[in-house]
Order: sequence, then C-alpha cells, then structure tokens
Amino acid sequence: MNKNKIFLFLFSLLILTACSSIDSYMPSFLTEGSTPAAIQEAVASRVNPDKELYSVASSQLSKSGSTLAQSRANKSASESLRRKVKSEVEAQLRGYLEDMDAFSKSIVNPAFSDLANYSTDLSMKKSTQKGAWEDSEKVYSLLTVDRSEVMKITDTVFKDFIKTASKNLGNIK
Repeated sequence: MNKNKIFLFLFSLLILTACSSIDSYMPSFLTEGSTPAAIQEAVASRVNPDKELYSVASSQLSKSGSTLAQSRANKSASESLRRKVKSEVEAQLRGYLEDMDAFSKSIVNPAFSDLANYSTDLSMKKSTQKGAWEDSEKVYSLLTVDRSEVMKITDTVFKDFIKTASKNLGNIK
C-alpha cells in the first residue's frame, strides 16, 4: 500500500509541475488572446497576402530566455504555415483531378496524400522569416512563402508523377 501512495504522490507532483509550466510550451494560437497592434502593423508592412502565404506565431518569454522562446515561436509559425501551404496544395491537386477521366483519377487518387505531402515539404523549404519581434512578455515570428512558388512546385510534382505513371503504364507487357 505504501508503494501506491508514493507512486500517487510522485505522479501528482509530476502532473502539477507539468501543468504549471505548460503555457510556455503550448502553441501560440492556443495561448494568445491577440497579437498587439504594433506587431500587426509590422506584419502588414512586410507581407502581401495576395502573393504570399504567411503565419505569425508567438511564444512566452520564460526563464529559458529569448533564444528558446524565439525557437518555439519559429516552430509554431512553421507548423501553422505548413497547414496553410498544404491546404493550397490540396486545392490545386483537386483542381487537376476535376479535369481527369475516371481511369486517370484511379491512378492519381491513391497517391494524392503523398503528392500533397511532398509538394508541401518542397514548398516549405522555400519559406523565409520576414520578421521577429520581442516585447516584454512574448517573442513573435513571421514566416512567409510565395504563393506562386507553391503553385509552381505543386505543378511540377504533379506533372512529374503523371509522366512517370504514363511511362510505367507504357512499359507493361
């Protein structure tokens, strides 16, 4: 019985400790109420939403300092931007599927997820950090990627897949 009490005490202590510092590890979109006006203005001056996909994320300054907070903000912004890029890629791939015949769709559909992930991965390599700011409580990071670059990469990946699939179908005996 004493072992159970010790285990329960240690487990409770671990949970209490984890919960007290969890806000510094939570993604910014879960913990932030709103981005300050000064940061919003800085973002607006550096981004063209018609030509770029972008993401702004923040992380609480903590005992670990601004370097680690910046790293967490960058990671959060990258994850958010990745979701936006993947959404654009999937929309473009769905557009290609609309114009295909049933046989072609049957070849592309099983690879859709892989094509979307690969195009997204390649597109994220083209992302750039256009801003980083710090106030008394948080560190902010702005990441962008050019929409036309995402479209071009997706188009190339799709055409290469179709070309390879067609070539492989031509080699069937």
